[in-house]
Amino acid sequence: MSTLTLNASPRSLTGRKVRRLRPAGIIPIVIYGRGRDPENAQVDSIEFERVLRDGGNSQLVKVHLEGQEHNILVREIQRHPVRHNLLHADFYAVSMTETQQVSVPLTPVGTAVANADVVMVQAMDSVEIEALPASIPAFIEVDISALESPDSAPVTVADLPNIPGVTYISDPDEPICSLILSRAAISQEEEEAEDELLESDAEPEVIGRGRDAEEE
Repeated sequence: MSTLTLNASPRSLTGRKVRRLRPAGIIPIVIYGRGRDPENAQVDSIEFERVLRDGGNSQLVKVHLEGQEHNILVREIQRHPVRHNLLHADFYAVSMTETQQVSVPLTPVGTAVANADVVMVQAMDSVEIEALPASIPAFIEVDISALESPDSAPVTVADLPNIPGVTYISDPDEPICSLILSRAAISQEEEEAEDELLESDAEPEVIGRGRDAEEE
């Protein structure tokens, strides 16, 4: 697991005044935690985005602020609803000896059956785990190679790999990935079923002779 680091500096602007920071590429943050007062700080938006891309949404990040190193987890990120640029973030300072509950991204690996009749559906993008901060992975791999047809059992939380120091909190029976028939395949099946129904309705009707003919 790589070590994620982020440089921060003290922030004097608060409230609505923090709007002045964002045009300069500076994002206001708050560092808080058990047994400490919240601390206003700021980080470079480009550097912060890099950390998030490298797993900082769930993984431990070492924040350097005024010569001190803070072990933090990114608890909340606010983005602009249209432009999606960063607006604010909350950093939770953790103890390295206390387990934390976090949501970790899931990444499918391997190859499921590939043809035009089936598609893979990923029902879960992340899984809830509990681990010490240093043991939190950036992502967890999901092996989908056992998916061979829509009749195959879905890959569930119980099928995830055992990772030292990591405990899965999500329901073990919760499905993660499965195969379903494609829309084209479903339409073809429906069309074939309709043709069979029409063929059965079109069987020749046996017409009996009338009573008069029978008497003759």
